[in-house]
Amino acid sequence: METFSKLLSLAKCFKGFGLDDLRSLLSISSKAIWQAGEDAFAEGSDGRDMYIICSGKVNIWRKNGGKKVILASLSEGESFGEMGLIRGTGRSAGATALEETVALRIRYEKLHQAPSAATLLYKNIAQALAERLKIANDIIVFQSQTGAGLPPLSTIGRRHRAK
Repeated sequence: METFSKLLSLAKCFKGFGLDDLRSLLSISSKAIWQAGEDAFAEGSDGRDMYIICSGKVNIWRKNGGKKVILASLSEGESFGEMGLIRGTGRSAGATALEETVALRIRYEKLHQAPSAATLLYKNIAQALAERLKIANDIIVFQSQTGAGLPPLSTIGRRHRAK
């Protein structure tokens, strides 16, 4: 029960979940573990799994001119891989563990087995993606107004979340 409560309080993607919804989702999920420096997935790779970090840290990145550009640094309670879950196409970014990381893996193929939990999860993902889109829009406006370099997206995102 304590683990369920901790997950409910930590992960934004579980907003509005009751214990039954969480149990239902956990019953179709599995644990994923990566060591420091290990990729959870690479940009462009196939994959429809979503992950919620239980412990550890993950960098989300894209390549630009052969160099990895960090888009966000995520930690306990944060999720990644949502776009793969929704879009079903190649991964739009890569994810690499910064330290030993344990995550809850939610598989697209099994979500239909937990319809109530899936509905809540999709709603929360939509809200998170809308927040990210707003941040991206803010960045575009900032660039067009100043033409200046930008701080890492993870820094901008944290400022927006604090409001």
